[in-house]
Amino acid sequence: MNKLNTIINSMPFKELKAIEKDLYEGNIGKLIKDRLNKFEHDALCPTCGNVESKPRYTLIFGRDDFKKKANFCGLDCLRFFVEKLEKEKEILR
Repeated sequence: MNKLNTIINSMPFKELKAIEKDLYEGNIGKLIKDRLNKFEHDALCPTCGNVESKPRYTLIFGRDDFKKKANFCGLDCLRFFVEKLEKEKEILR
């Protein structure tokens, strides 16, 4: 919220009124929803957070009744993720 506060405080009156109008008409909610949908279609690397439209590595893991899928931008991120899973598994034992 701090980032949004900084942006709003730096805006001139005219732009702020235009955003207020968009807010009341529901346009801002649609804009945010559309942007979030774009992130869902892109692959987000769970290790470093890079957004890749075509991930290099995909890992499918979990039980047969509850599979999970993770997309990675590089082999180093995949390796780090698998090592973290192995450590968690050891802790649970």
